[in-house]
Amino acid sequence: MIFPMDKPVINPKYVSVSGYGYSGSGACVDLLKEFEGFGALQGEFRIAKDPHGLCELEELLVHNWDVIRHDIAIKDFLAYCEVLSRETGLFSRVGKNFSKNLSIDFMSESKSYIEKLTVMTYLGDTSLHRFYISAYKNFFMKMRSKFGKSIAKPMYFSRPSEVEFVRETKNYINRLFQSYMDLEKINTLVLDQAIPITNIVGASKYFESVKMIIVDRDPRDIYANMVRGKGLLAPELSNKDSATKYIQWHKQLRRISVRDSGTDIDKYVLRLSFEDLVFKYDNSVEKIIKFLGCDAQHNNKNKFFIPESSAKNIGLWKNYPDQSVMNRIGKELNSYCYVK
Repeated sequence: MIFPMDKPVINPKYVSVSGYGYSGSGACVDLLKEFEGFGALQGEFRIAKDPHGLCELEELLVHNWDVIRHDIAIKDFLAYCEVLSRETGLFSRVGKNFSKNLSIDFMSESKSYIEKLTVMTYLGDTSLHRFYISAYKNFFMKMRSKFGKSIAKPMYFSRPSEVEFVRETKNYINRLFQSYMDLEKINTLVLDQAIPITNIVGASKYFESVKMIIVDRDPRDIYANMVRGKGLLAPELSNKDSATKYIQWHKQLRRISVRDSGTDIDKYVLRLSFEDLVFKYDNSVEKIIKFLGCDAQHNNKNKFFIPESSAKNIGLWKNYPDQSVMNRIGKELNSYCYVK
């Protein structure tokens, strides 16, 4: 069911929970769902951080503008939104089903957003149009051009200021979630991976009244869980030099970005460990309540997050077949290892 998007969202609030891959952010999302007036979107919401997403769109439309580059950036963003919008299945292309999950026409909202950022569209021609086409199509276009036929394509012209871009992006985000928040009767939406840990300041400005929680975990358990899940670096971790590459991976992911380094970033985020959510449950809940504000009420304890169940995922590294790998990670990443 699709709902009209003409009325404004009333004071929406967001909490972004982010992690480093297999670091336990999902447990924090489940815990936050137990707070009064809170709800969580199913799956991750990565439209700011992913390639061709909002951060990249801002970079190319505002900070690194070029007469051709911005047109390509807009088309890449809309192609990415097509993936987010469409449904997926066993025998279909990848999709994230946002239109159905959010009860909106996701592509219509995304195109409307781009229209608000665009000065005009026009028919234009550039060699970039031929960079990724087949040899046959390239030959065909050359022949058309030789005989005076048009090979122009629709192009966007957009050069918003940073203020304009942020304003329209914030409105776009609010419109995406309005129907969902109304239907679920929530005033605070919990989003998984909405704000990248390497660009906190840059991406936070897209969200109205946002708080950010970062969850980390013992690097040895991240390693063991990553191998078990077969994701990210996992195919490489079976190689002989896997410990070396994982240690490099772990350190680089936790480097503060240039954009964030000039701020006291910890004023804006709450950092928690997955292990403390389990072993120091009451203390962690108190920290979350203090961070969110005095009106946050944890009224549905253990409805979604059960510490005793999550405890089974702590100490996985102790049963890992190659303990030499774990010993090296424990030595070189000692400051990240959890001590109960």
